[in-house]
Amino acid sequence: MKTEIIGVFSSGDGRDKALELTERTAAYCGLDKRSGLRLRLLSEELIELIRPFADMFHGDFWLETCENNIEIHLKTEIPMDQKTRNELLSFSSSGKNSAARGLIGRIREMIANVILPADPEEKAMMEEAMSLMSQGCQAGSHLSGSYCWSMNSYAASVKENTAGSDDTEEAKDELEKSIVANIADEVKVNIVNSDVEVIIFRSF
Repeated sequence: MKTEIIGVFSSGDGRDKALELTERTAAYCGLDKRSGLRLRLLSEELIELIRPFADMFHGDFWLETCENNIEIHLKTEIPMDQKTRNELLSFSSSGKNSAARGLIGRIREMIANVILPADPEEKAMMEEAMSLMSQGCQAGSHLSGSYCWSMNSYAASVKENTAGSDDTEEAKDELEKSIVANIADEVKVNIVNSDVEVIIFRSF
């Protein structure tokens, strides 16, 4: 079953309706209170993805169910330019790539780097920013206009990385603390040009 589609905005509009939809879906699937709360937490984390964008930034939110499997979807178009990327980076106090903190922050920054036009001056920074997250890439590349990323592939690569760099250790710590990484079965990010869809998978 696919639910209705709720419009959510970076200003916060639509958030309550999306969470109400999540709770109704949990009830429809017969989830107990604990499982329903976990589904709501995953929805909250997914909606958080678009928060740093301009106030009227819009995404479509819905859920899909099949037996005991639930998918939470957020689909949006991000007309990424340097100004939009700067908005993402300015979300941190330093104005640098430190905006990418936590798993959702890293996914947000990855999306910005994949969609941002390949300006020669930005290329080196893009390569550096993508070096760790690219370990979750399943298809395409961040310079090809098409990209598919998997949380499980990323987590496996991070855990197997024995280099011991600060970034790797921080990523391991983030995964251990992440609500999404600890509750979701999988997260996939599909990017085609400026179209972005993030899907959280969970079986109950």
